[in-house]
Amino acid sequence: MKSHPALRILVVDDDTTVRESLRLYLEDLDHTVLEAADGREGLEQFRRESPDLALIDLRMPVLDGLRVLEQLTRDAPETPLIVISGTGRIGDTVEALRLGAWDYILKPIDDLSILDHAIAKAMERAQLLRENKKHRQHLEEEVERRTRELTEKMEEMTRFNHMAVDREKRIIELKRLVNSLLSELGREPRFKSPDMLEPNPSLLD
Repeated sequence: MKSHPALRILVVDDDTTVRESLRLYLEDLDHTVLEAADGREGLEQFRRESPDLALIDLRMPVLDGLRVLEQLTRDAPETPLIVISGTGRIGDTVEALRLGAWDYILKPIDDLSILDHAIAKAMERAQLLRENKKHRQHLEEEVERRTRELTEKMEEMTRFNHMAVDREKRIIELKRLVNSLLSELGREPRFKSPDMLEPNPSLLD
């Protein structure tokens, strides 16, 4: 079974024989393989090359695999990280998974198709995560767009209401002024209730 086309896979392991074995197998599946002999070199390769997936040993000089996992999970949480280790300690497995390993495979790997299956499963999960993230981003953008539209509509309605209120105030002032002028002329007021608005008010009726 071919795990995924044209992946760039970083192998971080201090055992040259293991690295060569993994490289030959993965290259037979058309993957591009990057290699690092210790944890520090692995981090440098990862940051420089941005691989699609990393295979990481736990027991390495300079910087062990657990620290590599911790750093890469923080820096690139969407990149699959698979531990391949010869330590059969349950504590190491639990700690590796806690630090962000997507899978854990024990050495020696008698059947390399197990590795191929783990890679395929990890890439499927990574694709699902990317799709979910894209969907969330789309929803957030849509919510933001609708919120902006509704806000603009509310502001427009508020401006219209302010204009209507100002118009009513102006009409009342004019009605009072008309009544005042008529009073000065000794005539009856034109408006009995100048502070109230009649339907379709007109000062010329």
